[in-house]
Amino acid sequence: MTLAFDLRRIAKKPAAFLGAFMAAAATAAPEQILVGRIYTLDAEVPIAEAAAVQRGLFSAVGDRDSILATAGPDTQIIDLGQHVGYPGFIDAHLHVAAIGSALKRVDLTRAMSYDDIVAKMRSRAATSPRGELVLGRGWHQSKWEVEPDTLVQGFPDHRKLSAAVPDHPALLEHANGHSVLINEKAMTVLGINKNSRSPEGGVIVKDKAGHPTGILHETAIQLVAPLTRYKLDTALDYLELAQHHILSSGVTSAHDAGVTQVDLEAQRILAERGDLTLRLYSMVDGTDAGALQAWLPRGHLLASEQQRLTVRSIKIQADGALGSRTAWLHQPYSDASETSGVSTYAMDDLAALIKRTRAGSWQINVHAIGDRANSEVLKVFADALEGDRDSRFRIEHAQHLTSTDPSVFAEHGIIASMQPIHLSSDRPWAIHRLGQVRIEEGAYMWRKFLDLGVTVASGTDAPVEPANPVANFYAAVTRKQLSGQPPGGYETGQKMGREEALYAMTMAGAIAAFEEAEKGSIAVGKYADLTVLSQDILTVPEGDLLNTRVACVIVGGDVVFRGNALQRQDQVAPQGQPEVSPAC
Repeated sequence: MTLAFDLRRIAKKPAAFLGAFMAAAATAAPEQILVGRIYTLDAEVPIAEAAAVQRGLFSAVGDRDSILATAGPDTQIIDLGQHVGYPGFIDAHLHVAAIGSALKRVDLTRAMSYDDIVAKMRSRAATSPRGELVLGRGWHQSKWEVEPDTLVQGFPDHRKLSAAVPDHPALLEHANGHSVLINEKAMTVLGINKNSRSPEGGVIVKDKAGHPTGILHETAIQLVAPLTRYKLDTALDYLELAQHHILSSGVTSAHDAGVTQVDLEAQRILAERGDLTLRLYSMVDGTDAGALQAWLPRGHLLASEQQRLTVRSIKIQADGALGSRTAWLHQPYSDASETSGVSTYAMDDLAALIKRTRAGSWQINVHAIGDRANSEVLKVFADALEGDRDSRFRIEHAQHLTSTDPSVFAEHGIIASMQPIHLSSDRPWAIHRLGQVRIEEGAYMWRKFLDLGVTVASGTDAPVEPANPVANFYAAVTRKQLSGQPPGGYETGQKMGREEALYAMTMAGAIAAFEEAEKGSIAVGKYADLTVLSQDILTVPEGDLLNTRVACVIVGGDVVFRGNALQRQDQVAPQGQPEVSPAC
């Protein structure tokens, strides 16, 4: 099989480093040897039969017999058997603390009606001390099978929830993270009433009589901070929960998109004491004044094999989300002509932030979903970069664009950090928000980006979507819902090829984090990170892709997760070599 990756873009380790590493590797037997079918994304050996590991790095990649011949008596030989190895998957956009928090909240992702949600919250409140905050997340009114009795601007009001949970403040986070529903008790505690005014860049939704419905969009969500603010011990708890969850999904490196000061401190503590197994590329939350004040004077924190946290970028949010009609559009919503969405961050402030941080070489990453948000951010980026193509500024989501926006990405080397899984989840109802023309000409433009040479890095946006890179891959190559519908996919001219989708979740993620010399492919001198799947996602029939399971995950040569797909395989070592371990 010939791989079609643009391998010219894969950077290599500096020659001096490689020379020193190779010399050291040649003097000792490898600590581990991985044997099996391994896709490397490296131009020299695209598909390998084996890879050797020394000091947490790949020390040799190539044919099985040659590499097994280097084994010593203490070398651990790991047979992948029928499983298939890939460079450690990189999730280029997720939210670590929110994943940890979601694992503790009432899961509303499978609720099929407002009544389902109310019942789940009533059940949790019944086991919670009186007055304690009851949290739920993951609901999405566009996915309900039964419409609520009362809708205001397309959202339910609080009354059923308030009747079911009268003695506890209750907060239900929308699946997209851009809206919340709170009950009457929470509004009373927070002082939200008929006289409350929406903050700039946010919306307190009110009914025709002017009473708040309990729905808060965008910056109005900050009003609930007194209920949800947490301290360092909670941040550490969330991080440890999320780390295990993310690793078990097959991800070895994650880009944390917008991290507050308390969560950055938790990440720093775990990294410094060597308990951060997951490699993190964390973006400072640009709306957290404390985080900016702490990190800008400090400068970049760059990861090593001993300290796996990098902080060198800042995340800003330019608009909202399509589901809440707060994504910022050039023209009004097709199903709500009274609104074109919300700008949540002034473009003058974005320009000022870039100017303030240029001397420190901070990467700027901006959430932009609507076409106007993307256009406006691109204007600011283009003015600031002035021919500089190596700052690797990013637009997170880049979900809906004008016809000319992709060429601006290409001209200025701006990275499109996208989440294919959003098409699977959102496309069935997104067409009602945007209409046929905008969907066909500017939504989820993966192929157009790739044809222009734009780096497209792939993420899941977990916990907005599940932390499942295989589902993300499926969405990229089929443009279907996870149910397999529609049979032909949506706007299929924008599909990724399978090799391109793999590149997007490995090398492109490394490039988006300035880390292509350390990760993203399997090559000598790079981190020994490997994601092992139960089957070959580059060749398995499309209908079987979602049956793929994570067999094991290796970070720095250490097996950090073993899945239930594992079976003991036949021995593959030649006579006289060490016994082969079961797969992972």
